[in-house]
Amino acid sequence: MIPIRVGLGVLWVVAARLIGLGTAPALLAFVVGLLGITFAALNDPRARFLVHEVDPVAAPPDAVVAPRWKQALAATMPSTVGVSILAAIALVPQPTLAALLGGVSAGLGLAALISVWTVDPSLYVEPRSRVVYRR
Repeated sequence: MIPIRVGLGVLWVVAARLIGLGTAPALLAFVVGLLGITFAALNDPRARFLVHEVDPVAAPPDAVVAPRWKQALAATMPSTVGVSILAAIALVPQPTLAALLGGVSAGLGLAALISVWTVDPSLYVEPRSRVVYRR
């Protein structure tokens, strides 16, 4: 998920440069998007209202874990895919906006990288029921 988001972010800033946006405006827009969304994602005030204590259930012995590619695809929906669609729409008429959105995509990856150390790797979530299992 992190490499996908960062890779898409770099793709959009490079595409904006190829369309004709200058280096300085492209990098400035990219950095503003990167730092802005990283700060917003890591300091979301709504997190205070989320339930932080979860009592995981023991995973059934026959539980099947989705392959990594499926997990990565699910993690990119809807945020990363939505940002990339908006960047694609904005690329030709507004390459600066596409570079900014590239920064947003990369910033989502940076926020994930910063917070990955707080995730318990023994926990799994069943996507449909949202039940948390421990393996």
